[in-house]
Amino acid sequence: MTVGEHVRRSLDHWSAKEWSKSVSQAFDAVAETGRKRYPTLGVAARFKRTLRDELDVFGAMTASDFDFRASRFPVPVQTDMPDGRPDIADVLYGVHRFLDGHEDELPAGCEITPHADGVPMFHVSRGRLRLRASAALGLLAVAVFAPENKGEVVPDTYTLGWQQHIFHICAWWGWREHFLEIVRTAAVPQVVLDFGPEWAHWEPVS
Repeated sequence: MTVGEHVRRSLDHWSAKEWSKSVSQAFDAVAETGRKRYPTLGVAARFKRTLRDELDVFGAMTASDFDFRASRFPVPVQTDMPDGRPDIADVLYGVHRFLDGHEDELPAGCEITPHADGVPMFHVSRGRLRLRASAALGLLAVAVFAPENKGEVVPDTYTLGWQQHIFHICAWWGWREHFLEIVRTAAVPQVVLDFGPEWAHWEPVS
């Protein structure tokens, strides 16, 4: 299945408020993008590296006030980070595998919560993660604006939005730098996520 097909399906599920299905298809769109960008790497490595490449895009579409590069998550997933603590790419790859039926990848479990005001982006309790469905929008933006996806196809009615801007996906494939130029006009202070006492329940996964 192409990146464009995954993007279309994700947005169809989003419109139907089928949050988990929307997030799952958005993960697949990033996975296929990683396959193009890093064809010699393994599945996990290329997914994580692609997402880490595009944290500015992901953050702008999901939670622009979070410093995703510095934040770490007390979630029991494998990590390749030098400090030994999972970053957002590690966590989202674990969720990707979990939603694909590999529940052992995220033994504490994961719940996709609705996209709604007042629902936190992340909630961690003893390793169990609740992830707001708006993560799908960040993942879709990573795929849509990735340069290697120029030439992908979706019907011209499919869009992504950021503040007052509406991006018709059919005309925005691959335009990462232009998208970032737009979102940088509204830079906001960023904070490192602090999960406090939850780290007392966390142990590294070998």
